[in-house]
Amino acid sequence: MSKLLLKVLVPLATVFVLGVTVVSASGKAYWTISSETVSDHGRWSSYGSPNKKMTNSNCASFNGDAQPAKFGYYVHLINNRAASRSDTVPLKLNHTTRAYNNSGKKGYHYYADVRSQKYEPNTTRVKLHFSADYK
Repeated sequence: MSKLLLKVLVPLATVFVLGVTVVSASGKAYWTISSETVSDHGRWSSYGSPNKKMTNSNCASFNGDAQPAKFGYYVHLINNRAASRSDTVPLKLNHTTRAYNNSGKKGYHYYADVRSQKYEPNTTRVKLHFSADYK
C-alpha cells in the first residue's frame, strides 16, 4: 500500500512544484495595454495605464498596436510626476522596441509617454502595450 501511495504522491508533488515555478516565473514582468491621446505637433501624450516594474532590468519594452498618425511616434517611460525614466525610442507597429537607461525602481508604477512628430498636424489616439521591464 505504501508503494502505491508513493507512486501517486511523487507525480502530484512534481506537478505542484512545476506549477508554482511557472506561476512565479510568469509573475515577473508583464505587459500593460494603454490607450493614450497624443497631441499634435510633437507634444507628449496624456497618462495612460500604469505598469509596475517587477525586476531590476535596465530596459523598458514598447509595442504599438494602433498608430493613426501618418508620421509615427516616439515613446519613453515616465514616473507619476512625468519625469523621464528611460531613453526615448521609436514606437513601431506590431514590433517591440526597447528603451535602455531605465532608471525606474522595482516595485513602482510607470507610464508610457508617447510623442508625435513635430510636423504632425493632428491629435490622435494611440494604442500600445508596454512593460517597465525587459519583455
